[in-house]
Amino acid sequence: MTDLSTFTGDELDLLLHVPRQVAWAAVLAEEDGLAATARELYAGGKVLVEAERYGSEFIEALAARTPEGETIGSGPGEAVADALGKAPTAIALLRVKGTEHDVHAYGQWLIEIAVRVSDGAGGISSAEQSFVARLTAAIKS
Repeated sequence: MTDLSTFTGDELDLLLHVPRQVAWAAVLAEEDGLAATARELYAGGKVLVEAERYGSEFIEALAARTPEGETIGSGPGEAVADALGKAPTAIALLRVKGTEHDVHAYGQWLIEIAVRVSDGAGGISSAEQSFVARLTAAIKS
């Protein structure tokens, strides 16, 4: 298991913020209305805490912590850009300091967050599909 103490404070902040940035970007990828947004937010909260399903104590340790400071961009474009820009940075950091298992689990966790939030309102729109595809490509590059 990758130990959280391996990371500096700034690095840990990045690893903690990215999953929430991904969730927020997935919410904002498509304007669905208030009720749909509420369902997407609920789905995001749920997937953020269901860390045990990834078989990684590292992911469980991250999910148990709450990041400090601002996590999200102010609007849809900024939120999506933040998530797509920072997710690969977090993966690269894990490749240097973490185990391959935890790198894979973290990437899968991010993609699952995006998919489950996007589907939280009962279907994934083309804008949400685009975000998930772009996130997947960014993580795998």
